[in-house]
Amino acid sequence: MDLSKYDICYEHAITSWDMGLPLGNGRLGCIVYGEDAIYLAVDRIDLWDTREHPNTLEAGFCYKNLVKLSKLRTEEAWKERERLFEKIYDELSYPSKISAGHFKLDYGCELQNVHAKIDLKSAIGEMHFDGGEIELFMDAWKPVGAARIKGDFRSELCIPEYISSDCHNEREMFKDGGQITPTCGMGYPQADIKKEDGFLYYIQETKSEFSYGVFAYTVLKKEFAEIYFTIKTSKDGDDFDRIAKEELKEAARTGYDKLKEEHIKWWKKYWEKASLKINDELLEKTYYRSWYLFASCSRKGNYPMPLQGVWTADDGKIPPWRGDYHHDTNTQLSYQAYLKADRLAEGEVFLDYLWNLKPRFEQFANEFYGVDGLLIPGVSTIDGKPMGGWSQYALSPTMSIWVALSFDEYYLYTGDVLFLKEKAYPFFYEVGKAIMGLLEEKNGKLYLPLSTSPEIYDDTPEAYLIPNSNFDLALIRYLFVRLQEYSEILNKEKTAYEEILSKLDEIAVIDGYIGLNRVERLKESHRHFSHLMCLYPLHLIHYDTKEHRELYKKALSEIEKLGTGMWVGFSFAMCAQLYAMAENGAGAYEKLRQFADGFVEENGFHLNGDYKQKGYSTFHYRRFTLEALFGFCDALQEMLLQEYRGYLHLFPAIPKQWENEGIEFNGFRSYGGILVSGKIKNGYLSEIRLKIPEKMLIKIKNTFPTKRARLETDKKTQIIEETEGFFVLELEKGNAKITG
Repeated sequence: MDLSKYDICYEHAITSWDMGLPLGNGRLGCIVYGEDAIYLAVDRIDLWDTREHPNTLEAGFCYKNLVKLSKLRTEEAWKERERLFEKIYDELSYPSKISAGHFKLDYGCELQNVHAKIDLKSAIGEMHFDGGEIELFMDAWKPVGAARIKGDFRSELCIPEYISSDCHNEREMFKDGGQITPTCGMGYPQADIKKEDGFLYYIQETKSEFSYGVFAYTVLKKEFAEIYFTIKTSKDGDDFDRIAKEELKEAARTGYDKLKEEHIKWWKKYWEKASLKINDELLEKTYYRSWYLFASCSRKGNYPMPLQGVWTADDGKIPPWRGDYHHDTNTQLSYQAYLKADRLAEGEVFLDYLWNLKPRFEQFANEFYGVDGLLIPGVSTIDGKPMGGWSQYALSPTMSIWVALSFDEYYLYTGDVLFLKEKAYPFFYEVGKAIMGLLEEKNGKLYLPLSTSPEIYDDTPEAYLIPNSNFDLALIRYLFVRLQEYSEILNKEKTAYEEILSKLDEIAVIDGYIGLNRVERLKESHRHFSHLMCLYPLHLIHYDTKEHRELYKKALSEIEKLGTGMWVGFSFAMCAQLYAMAENGAGAYEKLRQFADGFVEENGFHLNGDYKQKGYSTFHYRRFTLEALFGFCDALQEMLLQEYRGYLHLFPAIPKQWENEGIEFNGFRSYGGILVSGKIKNGYLSEIRLKIPEKMLIKIKNTFPTKRARLETDKKTQIIEETEGFFVLELEKGNAKITG
């Protein structure tokens, strides 16, 4: 596969960090940019100040009190509610992701005739300009970065200003999207920047036992210099400065060329995974650059990507949204597409993280919600503690169900029954136990004490809808349907789940439209389509019967009629997902094109707002987060392959212009661990290829131009015929090819 046409390229100086060349290895990140010098903004994914806000330690910081204060609706009660649960997110500088600063390579003048590039295939960045050049990479195997630099330069190390500035109460508010970013400093002691024995570094003490340092080691050669750099913390050992120096010296002894050779091997193997060809340069470019970013900031053995992955903003301020873990849309979207793309190793880090924090989430369920089981803060620190925020969503119990979906999908796409038994079912069981503890019975039906639909009515009292919202209801129904199904597979008791399902309302439909709840429909353009969770990703309502198809049609017509004025980047990706489920290729295509055209920078970063002001949205800010990129990838993949209805459906939602151009996808993972490839030629499905992990029964919707097809397996060739529009095949482990 030739990835060169998707390389990230600039033919001018890169003036801002969020336009820079992003490099990463899952733990460390680096952004290369600059016009007066070269800046290497460095970051480490677990560089966090995890001090707890004092308010979260008060007795009143609990769900019972949140329910009480939210329902009173008096001015005094609402102020106390804001003090306890919401203002904690923006009034202090901690807890927060923190940035490490940057190296500055000063050539004494502005950079002229700049050519900057990241080669996606090898994940190697380079920048050429008059009088110098740099090539660098974040080692795929070791927690170091390596750079080879030519020209006459002076190196500096710069610490972000806010790290040691005094705390104060000023805040910078961005009304677009509800973001509040504190401008107060961390108030840490001023660190000294040291130069000795070829090392340039600083060690930063904080206001807790945690400390960290940024280190670089320079080796001067005849024609160039080599710089090896890393970030170490007290979590690596009390003598982390010694560890860092030894690690960098070892990298230098191995040598730049050898490290580069092994690094390239890792990326070569990574790119052997799923691929597609749709003859649309914009969409293909966005797709492959997104998967480049995914592998750069999500690796086995590390933490999953927070909002900005391994690239915290290099603007001297606390990161946007504190660079936290938003489990109320963002992490779910970030890890929604990797399974079908067969990038399991890189995506499993999210499941590993959730599983490792299971005891912490059980503690949170008990201490905050007052129930047994497991619940997850909707907005959390890296170690799983609540950070507050708009409590309608940051402290919504059903967000935990949305997170649990990741375990369910991993089981479905791998067919790993041991994973189901040992991880998926136990996780679901504990979430189910907690939700059962919160539901209240009224007139024979079960309701949550508070119910919302992210982020309808933002953080106002009106955001509390009459229970249950369709968002909450869909997630609760999904949870207990899956627990019922899991129990059948594992021979466990399921009566309690059947009883709960019998006491839950059906999804609320008003005049043929899926409502916010049973009395209210969406009234205005909004960035979230949370009331449509029942359609996607939960698949509670399939696109099958005439009645269900009409629900999809009306849901999409309603959000289209209300317009995109109040949408942000992820809105377009999520709308495309809905269109794909409705087998509407034209609608999905249009929304993906708008997303890629208006909300994605040349370096692949999603900037949330319509920053080019192309008329797609009234939000024009540029605040970098990652999640929407993988919503985009998911929608594009679902246009090419679906399986949620129990059969393989190839090319279910492609626009007309693709049909005659010849498109294909290769190695998409489907349910049961089957790897599927498909090809359209001259307007028709021409080929299906399957890699089957074990003997199984496979059902495929026949979209060949005829009712018969040719089946070739490792053992034999035969003619097969459809039955009521489907091929039903019992296939052995191995390879199979079907042609029309």
